[in-house]
Amino acid sequence: MDYFKAIGEKLSARCGQGELGDNFPALAAEVMAEFPIPADMGIEFMANWALGRERLPEQVNFHSGFGEPPLVVYEEPRFYAEVLFWFHGRTSIHSHGFYGAFRVLAGYSIEAEFSYHRDQEPAPGLQVGVLEPTALRLIVPGDITPILPKDAFIHTVMHMGNPSLTLVIRNKGGMTQFDYSMSGLAVNSYQDSQTHVRQAEVLSAYHAANPEGFAARLLEFLKTGSAHRMARILREMEHELDDDFLSGELSELAVERFGPLGEVIIESLTRSIRGGRIWEEVAGIEDPVLQLSTALTDLFPEETDLLTVVGRTFPDRDPVDVLEEWAETVSKIS
Repeated sequence: MDYFKAIGEKLSARCGQGELGDNFPALAAEVMAEFPIPADMGIEFMANWALGRERLPEQVNFHSGFGEPPLVVYEEPRFYAEVLFWFHGRTSIHSHGFYGAFRVLAGYSIEAEFSYHRDQEPAPGLQVGVLEPTALRLIVPGDITPILPKDAFIHTVMHMGNPSLTLVIRNKGGMTQFDYSMSGLAVNSYQDSQTHVRQAEVLSAYHAANPEGFAARLLEFLKTGSAHRMARILREMEHELDDDFLSGELSELAVERFGPLGEVIIESLTRSIRGGRIWEEVAGIEDPVLQLSTALTDLFPEETDLLTVVGRTFPDRDPVDVLEEWAETVSKIS
């Protein structure tokens, strides 16, 4: 039996004829739960599945940028299923321009959920507000989570595995989606996405070919265009930015052009770069318990903040006991 085809065909039949309804996330989660994960699920299983086919399903997510890689394993006109390969790292904090459900197949992850209270929309495609963590949970193979659209479900997932594998079933999308920073900046991730991604890729190529001239070229480019473009391009370029350049000329330009909003853009990027360095450290750690505790410092550098959100998620338990239980669980999975 083709595990993915069986799930896709049963869900397609369960959805009936016509357009998908609001109950699609519940239906996707329900059908996933009816099929046990194959006992040998892992990188060998997925390599055999993908490389043993003359032709793969249409890769409708080809430019998604999510997953390492994202592999479509079933597709029909209304929805598709994809397996996302994840090595150590954290997704952006994001809402969803689609709806469906996801299931952990291998490895494990920490999922943090958030609420967002928008204070203002200072420029098209950008919002400023307060992002608050509301829940934190360990998700392991077999766990299933519905995906609700727009700001009904804001989360980030910290993936740990070699790789971890996630099955996502989702509709074809088309709604607005935002990426969020702990600083409170929200960026429309779909607005002008193709242009900004390709411009960032050209700038990366320029950096590789002419690193000495890169800073001047980037600054010249960012002297024009919207605040949204600056936020998107800088986020795409964070691996090419050093601390002095970011806190110096880039910060000066952002504040000169956009005032307090420019400060928020730079703060958001600074936090993202800091998180990237933590995940580089996580990738080099073999002890799963130390790996877990280090990863959590990305979102929660202060232990009191971590304990607060764990206590909020599990109000009837001691947060320290919860974290100790997670450590024991990941030791067994690893």
